[in-house]
Amino acid sequence: MPATASARKRVAILGGGMAGLTAAWALSGPGERDELDVCVYERAPHLGGKGASTRGIHGRIEEHGLHVWLGYYDNAFRLMREVYDELDRPATDPGCPIATWQDAFAPADLVGVEDKRDGAWSHWVTAFGRNDLEPGTAGEGDAPLGVATFVRRGLGLLLDFSGSLGPRAGAVFLSGSAQPPPDPLSQFGELMRRAELAAMVGAVESIRLLRSSIPEGSPLAAVVIGSLERMRADVGERVRRDIDARRATEVADLVITALQGTIRDGLLTDPAGFAAIDHLDFRAWLAGHGARPETLASPLIRGMYDLVFAYEDGDAERPAFPAGLGMFLAGKLFFEYRGSIFWHLRAGMGDVVFAPLYQALRARGVRFRFGHRVERLALSRDAERVDAVVLACEGDERDPLVRIGGVPCFPSPRRMRAVNAPRRFELTAGADFDDLIFALPLGTVPSVCAELLESSARWRDLAAGVPTVPTQSLQLWLGADESELGWPFPGSTVSAYVTPFDTYASMSHLIPREAWPAEQTPKSLAYFCSVLRPGATAQTVRDNAQAFLERDIAVLWPGFRWEFLGGGLDAQYWRANVEDSDRYVQSPPGTGGLRLRADASGCSNLVLAGDWIDCGLNAGCMEAAVLAGTQAANAVRGLPARAGVLGSWNALGAA
Repeated sequence: MPATASARKRVAILGGGMAGLTAAWALSGPGERDELDVCVYERAPHLGGKGASTRGIHGRIEEHGLHVWLGYYDNAFRLMREVYDELDRPATDPGCPIATWQDAFAPADLVGVEDKRDGAWSHWVTAFGRNDLEPGTAGEGDAPLGVATFVRRGLGLLLDFSGSLGPRAGAVFLSGSAQPPPDPLSQFGELMRRAELAAMVGAVESIRLLRSSIPEGSPLAAVVIGSLERMRADVGERVRRDIDARRATEVADLVITALQGTIRDGLLTDPAGFAAIDHLDFRAWLAGHGARPETLASPLIRGMYDLVFAYEDGDAERPAFPAGLGMFLAGKLFFEYRGSIFWHLRAGMGDVVFAPLYQALRARGVRFRFGHRVERLALSRDAERVDAVVLACEGDERDPLVRIGGVPCFPSPRRMRAVNAPRRFELTAGADFDDLIFALPLGTVPSVCAELLESSARWRDLAAGVPTVPTQSLQLWLGADESELGWPFPGSTVSAYVTPFDTYASMSHLIPREAWPAEQTPKSLAYFCSVLRPGATAQTVRDNAQAFLERDIAVLWPGFRWEFLGGGLDAQYWRANVEDSDRYVQSPPGTGGLRLRADASGCSNLVLAGDWIDCGLNAGCMEAAVLAGTQAANAVRGLPARAGVLGSWNALGAA
């Protein structure tokens, strides 16, 4: 017999970002809703946290930052597939143009970097091949992308690369399906390269099966490392001295160095896998294994750091990202994407992710309390449980959604009526909640969790050792299309450009989802983002935007003119994400062990969620938040942490 409402276990979720909503989804399914009463407390009048977007003037999409989804986000995509299936918008909301997950996400194949050579900039943009897989369909508990698998696939990547050299040097192909056919004169050499790589793959397999350390100088290790050295020398001799050839050389040198370092450091047999090198900076680790200086300075490497905001205190001169995590993420990005390497959202993140989640969760009976700011967790005397949560109600609640172009979305500015003074109250353990899921951002921990910090060295180490960094974003609506601007890659995302905006995405496909008057409809839309130094303000970002458009935009848009900005710069949208709740969670070398698991808060009724916990993907992104929310729900239900998780996310463990 179903439990009565009063007998249901009460779960309070603090924070309406992706992690908290994922936990709510997992705890409100058909097998749970009769047993659990779930309520989400969110400070803002909308959902999404650092992934939020709202609608401004003329229905324009105003994002927290640049949001794209990666093709290996299997758990995040599965969540959205389930949400759209349950909403069944084609039947229940036929007027909504975003009715299915395929309507919400579109493949985005063009990815690149900006490349500076001899004082001149050029675009290095690659069209990554698609595959027939669908995101969100990986198997539960799939074998991890272990070190041996990484090496085998890396060798295959080199095979693809080798096919692009010779008479057609410079075209770098990163998938087998895009490999150009060899000309007849090179077929014999191609067969020899294939045979050599097959021998190396066999050696790698032997290493994996033996599961024993390889003595330095052993014949087995010499076969692999020696072959890689010969390949490095061969590449250097064969490529021509032009820009495409230099780029091809850097790709080969990067892959070869990574594979050599993996073997030389014994990662194939180390039980820790890539974690054994996670205390080292990625660039420093590559340098230690002989990467060429040109490779270390390559935009390929800079772009990796840019995309994860991996700069200490927002200083572009102080890059820091762990080698083990860098290797793992590179493997996921290039070897495990489904469908497309990147996926664009076909409206704002709030429109295609958080509004549908809100609607589906409400239909399941999950309750929401907007305008509720968490001020403090009050612990019991022995600090082994949370006795109360102190909140401040900052506004009255209304239905948060409006429709623009038929799409339910969160409006901006705020639609809650502010109260004259916040009303403070407490949620009490045993009366208002039985279990508490802390899904607030890491930046709020020092103020909200002061008692936990006082009582627990693990919490103090987390707060002191895992940093957050401010970020900045800029959106520009222009009265010229991209051909007029001079940008040759519509729909692309590029990084490794200059401070203050090192990453740029062409997002003109979103304009039809906005609600501009016909005479004011923009012809193109661009998003920019980067790290930001502490102490900066919104005015800092505005000044950065002014300087960027005056000094740096000509490389991207040689046809840019100020009159293309309708209403001028002040009519555009920018953000300084400097508040504690808005800052990006970084992953410096050696800090992975400071993160806490979902079930390791130290309090019997407190579970953790967020892209800052130890979830198996310890980097700030949507997939990490979904993994964390899933693991938090598992902790509440008494299930193993990885129950229901697609793929294996023992990210840095051995194969």
